[in-house]
Amino acid sequence: MKVTIIEPNKKEGEFPVGSLLLLILGILLAFNSEGVISGLFIVLGILICLYGIYKFLRYFQMRNQFHTDDSGLMMSGVLSITIGLLTVILASFLTNAISIITGIWLIFSGISKLSTLNIYKNSNSKYYVTQLIIAVLFVLFGLYSIFADNAVLMILGILLIVYSIGDMINYFLHLKK
Repeated sequence: MKVTIIEPNKKEGEFPVGSLLLLILGILLAFNSEGVISGLFIVLGILICLYGIYKFLRYFQMRNQFHTDDSGLMMSGVLSITIGLLTVILASFLTNAISIITGIWLIFSGISKLSTLNIYKNSNSKYYVTQLIIAVLFVLFGLYSIFADNAVLMILGILLIVYSIGDMINYFLHLKK
């Protein structure tokens, strides 16, 4: 069986719009991560409130149209509105909680890695040293995440910036060929 590879005639591809969007998201996360996450919680809270209002209005529509009381529909609406309002009001608290929970998880993971390293302690392998460094970095990064404002999201933003710039550079280098 003969396989023929066909190369496209035009050298230019489509501009990497996804990389541009990732660059914007990375810049927002790197320089205003708390604002971005608080904004996401506010939008989420508003959407939950709108869903609750829909359920509440649907309850009154069914009660007037079919003369039935569906208390589950009304309770769902009231509960959704309450959760939505709490999400909007507590957006900055939830943002800080994510940072603290992530830090605790990283510290726990680092300590867990340290405790399992006793197996490799006497083997004189390079694996022990690299895993020891990684475990200590996890603990340090967890502490930093707890005490610094959204360090994890800032680093994620920086990684997104580096990735997207690399992708766009690759696109423009490909155009030159």
